[in-house]
Amino acid sequence: MNKTIKKTIKKYENFKDTYKYAYVGIPKGFGGIKEAFYGTFDTFNKKYPDLHVEKKYKTLLYVHGSSGLYKGDVYRKYIVEELGFVFFAPDSHRLKNRPVYKSPAKEKVYIEVHKIRVSEIDYNYKKLRKLSFVDKKNIFLMGNSEGGLAAAIYTPKRFKGRIVTAFSCESSYFCEHFKLGSKKDEPFLNIIGTHDEFFAKDAKLNKEHKVSGNGIEKLKNYKNAKVVILPKAKHDLTTNLYVKDEILNFLKLWSRE
Repeated sequence: MNKTIKKTIKKYENFKDTYKYAYVGIPKGFGGIKEAFYGTFDTFNKKYPDLHVEKKYKTLLYVHGSSGLYKGDVYRKYIVEELGFVFFAPDSHRLKNRPVYKSPAKEKVYIEVHKIRVSEIDYNYKKLRKLSFVDKKNIFLMGNSEGGLAAAIYTPKRFKGRIVTAFSCESSYFCEHFKLGSKKDEPFLNIIGTHDEFFAKDAKLNKEHKVSGNGIEKLKNYKNAKVVILPKAKHDLTTNLYVKDEILNFLKLWSRE
């Protein structure tokens, strides 16, 4: 995978912009700021150029879905305000000539997008580790939908835990040969709705594929994994009553000192 990642990053000349213009959430009190900050990393650095931060902050690297941050904005707010995490979401749409698609699409298009998203994780993780305020022992990975696939298949064993929402963690029209990239003892939370329009068992896009609509089969031998199947829930999980508590409790549990 490392060769593929290097090749992908080199292919897109402005890859650094996924980091520079990442969507961030910075908690109140960070370097003495009076209120939480929500915006791009570039804007934050311009607004607060001389902050002195002594504390190490638990950090969530978030991989957004195909529509951009969108649903991630909901997750960002409560992860920052209720847990005091730093939230960092690379902006994939900053890439010039990035492929776009409308499902169903050709397999080669999906494959190229997956390469990009996995490369974003690798590139931005390495950049985050260089930031003095990041608690390197508590960096979590979370992905939603398209970003959820990337978060699930990323192979370097670098994260404290992973959260995958709105993706079923199995082979499907979206990924013909799905394989988990995490360690078998790595904390892993998969949340999916029974009525997900893209990845549920009865989703039209999966009519040519045998799917279960959830990650149980793939994750059953992962001792610190939890699969949450939400009845009646669709692809957008942000309004579901259970999701917030599942995410916050997972992060609280596995980020304990």
